[in-house]
Amino acid sequence: MTKIKPYVFNLFAKRYGEKQLLDCLEANEKAGVVYHREGISGDYDNFEDVEKLIEFIRTGSRT
Repeated sequence: MTKIKPYVFNLFAKRYGEKQLLDCLEANEKAGVVYHREGISGDYDNFEDVEKLIEFIRTGSRT
């Protein structure tokens, strides 16, 4: 399975701007979202749908 995380982070930055991406990542980290949990996998991995991952970046919630 190909990881879509790098593609989605790039797409998010193009859509909303790099500052918004960094702000979302910072807010998510403060809320307990982990970028790297074990090795290189974390909460932003294990997504197969681009829009669901974008929404997760925006909200920090999988719902």
